[in-house]
Amino acid sequence: MSIKTEEIYRTLLLNSADAVVVTDIAGLITTTNPSFAKLIGAEIEEIVGHQIATMVDWHGHEETDNHKESPKESGEDESDPKPVTVLTRAGVEFVMPASRFPLTDSSAKSAKSPEEKEEEEKPWGYLTIIYVIQANSLQQAQTEFVSTVSHELRTPLTSIKGFADTILRAGDRLDVSQQRRYVGIIKDQADRLTRLVEDILAVSRLESKKLQLTIRAIDPRDAIERVQQNLTDKAKNHKIIVSVPAGLTPVWADADRLEQILTNLIDNAIKYSPAGTTVTITARGLEKEKEKNNSSDVEMVEFSISDEGVGIPEEHLPQVFSKFGRLDNPLVRQTEGTGLGLYITRSLCLALGGQISVASQPGNTTFTVKLPAATLEQQAARGRD
Repeated sequence: MSIKTEEIYRTLLLNSADAVVVTDIAGLITTTNPSFAKLIGAEIEEIVGHQIATMVDWHGHEETDNHKESPKESGEDESDPKPVTVLTRAGVEFVMPASRFPLTDSSAKSAKSPEEKEEEEKPWGYLTIIYVIQANSLQQAQTEFVSTVSHELRTPLTSIKGFADTILRAGDRLDVSQQRRYVGIIKDQADRLTRLVEDILAVSRLESKKLQLTIRAIDPRDAIERVQQNLTDKAKNHKIIVSVPAGLTPVWADADRLEQILTNLIDNAIKYSPAGTTVTITARGLEKEKEKNNSSDVEMVEFSISDEGVGIPEEHLPQVFSKFGRLDNPLVRQTEGTGLGLYITRSLCLALGGQISVASQPGNTTFTVKLPAATLEQQAARGRD
């Protein structure tokens, strides 16, 4: 027994959680599904025959704009999700992603003249999909992010306000050492706020794809030494071992972002391991075999940062790269952090065409970063600093 294609499409339309609307060329709704009716707050019979523009505002992407260039002329893909405002019967407005697909009669495969083909390719209507599921997930993620950021901001602000009030209220009764200690706490918490704001801005740039990268060949040893020098004060109670082979192939990356990646990982290794333990930093080339002449070239440069801390439980490893993904153990609780560092680090690795992984057991945690190596052709074209 064969199943009719029309029945499959009808079942999909009726049961889709996303809102689907079919309109004619003038924008009149000819067909819709229960999800769109529920979103609007009306029955399907009350919606059909009305202009979609009275319920969906395309923010400048109106489907009845006959003067607008076609997607082929403008280079724009009409199927790409665009923000729309859905206007409900109750007067509530929702901003949601939606796509619009032209409906044509160009499915016939018989030989046609150019004029007939052009006529068939003209749309007789549009299929609009409003991505309800995606919008709900995005809204939930944004709500959770704002809630978490508010909590993270509240902690240092409470300390700043509390100690500032104490100084103002009882400053003349505090000795110099107490005043200096309170001012020091205020400064530390202000620095914490600054780091949090900088991390939030970094997340925003990464997720909006507005991160500016200047890619060039970078000596791995030089990059590690710069970071190590910047972290000298923090590392004074730890033994730092660096192992980089002589003549290691340069890494093809953005210098500032590579430094940010290494700084986050080495700083974490120092912060989350007891004083007196060792942090080991290594770099090596990963070779890709060549079939023709049996020689090999370095394809990736691998950085590894190992510490001798308490380790990360296996069940918690998947969450270490998530936003605000801080583990619940005594050493982490007593160490300040925004919970965004590893999320940013992973995003930067991906932006540079690389990858990051972590392996951990009690007494040892190793983060491994693999980034593209600079080829001889790239070095000749861009130079090497």
